[in-house]
Amino acid sequence: MDDKMQTLLQRYIDVRRNQRNDLMKELGLSEEEADQAVSTLELYYHIEASEDQWAQAWDAAKRDFLAHGERTGVRLADLVVKYVDIARLGGGPESRWT
Repeated sequence: MDDKMQTLLQRYIDVRRNQRNDLMKELGLSEEEADQAVSTLELYYHIEASEDQWAQAWDAAKRDFLAHGERTGVRLADLVVKYVDIARLGGGPESRWT
């Protein structure tokens, strides 16, 4: 493996580790659940949405995730994707994310 590839791989590993650690601190997920959420969300990176739409979706997903229901990494990722789709379709916090 050449140096450029090693650098890119290390950067990817560092980003995933930071994302996982943030989820563990912020939402109280276990290491396994945080890894699961990060892995699941990686499947949806192709969704074209603005940074604002992703931020709104993340805030709404965290709120719902902490409020009730099962607390798994997959559920968190599902909520984020649900709310980013709503934001892309013109919904948002003012429409109560329903």
